[in-house]
Amino acid sequence: MQHFQNSAKAWGIRSGMIGLGALLCFAPAMAEDAPNYADMFKKNAIKCVHPTANLEKATAEISKPAETTGDITTVRIKAFYEGLIKKNSMEADLMIRKSGTIRQMKIKVLSDTGTALSSCDLEKNWKDF
Repeated sequence: MQHFQNSAKAWGIRSGMIGLGALLCFAPAMAEDAPNYADMFKKNAIKCVHPTANLEKATAEISKPAETTGDITTVRIKAFYEGLIKKNSMEADLMIRKSGTIRQMKIKVLSDTGTALSSCDLEKNWKDF
């Protein structure tokens, strides 16, 4: 009976290790599927709304987690960037629309301490990325 219990325990440990190994193999694939919303916003939206902003010093962080309705995922982003005169902040909703292999983005600026120098197409139209 003791031998059977030890075998069962060893089998349980082996099964757990196999499961953990499988999970670690698929983790990079799952991570690739999850977009980095803050980086997407920083690289696309800030430069679109404020062309003179210094993106090297800009930061963006998620202030409200992603919510998906239908094929559109919306995430609220708080960004900090340097303009020509002072440091500014912006809060906006980043919307990602995914239909098959087509992915598009659009933004809705909620607040901005900087002055917009140009009209940003991302505020009006969906853009492929």
